[in-house]
Amino acid sequence: MDLGYILLNTIVYGTVAMVIASFFGFWKILNFSLGAYMMMWWYILTKFVLNWFSSINVVMLLVLVGTFLFINRWLLKYFPNDKKRDHVWLVLTLWVSIVLENLTSYVYGANSVGLSLFSIPTYWLIIVFAVLVGLFFYAYKYSFLWVTLNAISENWWLVRGLWIPTNKTLQIYFVWMLILLLSVCFLLLNESSLRAWDWIFYMIKGIWIMILVWITKKEYMFFGALIYVLAEYLLFVKLGLPISYKETFILFVILFVLMFKPEWLFSLRKRSL
Repeated sequence: MDLGYILLNTIVYGTVAMVIASFFGFWKILNFSLGAYMMMWWYILTKFVLNWFSSINVVMLLVLVGTFLFINRWLLKYFPNDKKRDHVWLVLTLWVSIVLENLTSYVYGANSVGLSLFSIPTYWLIIVFAVLVGLFFYAYKYSFLWVTLNAISENWWLVRGLWIPTNKTLQIYFVWMLILLLSVCFLLLNESSLRAWDWIFYMIKGIWIMILVWITKKEYMFFGALIYVLAEYLLFVKLGLPISYKETFILFVILFVLMFKPEWLFSLRKRSL
């Protein structure tokens, strides 16, 4: 068994699923722009590493950060807890993902990119996996931050009535999620070549894991990612099923779960605040 392959993919998929679930837990809508931010970042990061400083990279980085901050600040400010926000959020994230993908392809081209700077030892991956699991398990089980975030998702107006800065808390949390998402791009670039349209595959896998674990159990997200990677490794590496059907299989399982068991695996008991 290739332990390095399993741990690397578990870290990447678990992080993507964690970020998708975090946004979905508050907005009740899938943020499609997250995959486009990943795609844009791996082109920017590659150019920064290979070419060091250039004005176009700085501009693209400012666009990435600026659009992310603008979207969240704008939605939180003008649609704090409104039904209209769900529709605005869906259309806006789709629009942003298309704009960022087209802009990135226009500036950098559609060629695949990769770094391959060094070989990542397996024990590094074991340490990173253990730290992430421990950090998120503690944060989502015992920290005051998670209690606050949980309360905001349950009753926004009640939390605001207690003079807790809900908007600022969510903005800081979402920025932290973006930093975490962009950090795993370095692992991806170092281990493989990535194309402009590959972001959709990571979004699909992240959504699959989110459904497998369910959004109320974020502390188990990396365990769900581990289950998915082991299944993927067994079916498409060991048994030799055609790898081109991998996303088709994932989408079929997502449909099956949503139809017959929408609260799956780690959501056997009701969540307590």
